[in-house]
Amino acid sequence: MKKLFVALLFVTVSLSVSAQNLKINRLEMGVNFGQVASFSNYARLCLGGNVLYNGIYADFLHAYPEHHFDHQVTDTQWNDTSAFCINAGYQFPILSWLRLMPLVGYCQTNEGITDGSSVNISTDGDNTTWYHTYRVTPGTRVHKFNYGGGISVQPLKWFSINAVFSRNAIYGGIALDVLSFANQK
Repeated sequence: MKKLFVALLFVTVSLSVSAQNLKINRLEMGVNFGQVASFSNYARLCLGGNVLYNGIYADFLHAYPEHHFDHQVTDTQWNDTSAFCINAGYQFPILSWLRLMPLVGYCQTNEGITDGSSVNISTDGDNTTWYHTYRVTPGTRVHKFNYGGGISVQPLKWFSINAVFSRNAIYGGIALDVLSFANQK
């Protein structure tokens, strides 16, 4: 056990020294695409977002109920599921273009009923969205601790590609470094 602790301490110190030598002053924002609630009956493809500031990384994924945005109005009551995942971590620079990131987070799944006879309308300027009401079935909401890791590759100084594998999600994303664009002359 002592040998494992010493090895982990050595790796952590090495990564910290490495991080001091590589530029991590970044403000990235981007999108994610992947599967939330992987390895369960609630697994669904979805979209999300990510943000990075000076090495501190956060992201989320959300899978709406399957019939939430269905464009047909019927008396049907659909049995649906929903899943959500949020994670945070730190990107450790290994090379100038490669970063490793351990992540911890939270995942939630639930079952519910989407009411096909309900119509809700949301407007935001020029966009109008309509959707059906989704009600969570009591007792079906499950909360899970999420952990995993990922890599971030920076092929250009203003662009990053991320890949993450965690206990409850598998996804990838892209991000743009806002500070790179702001500092260009």
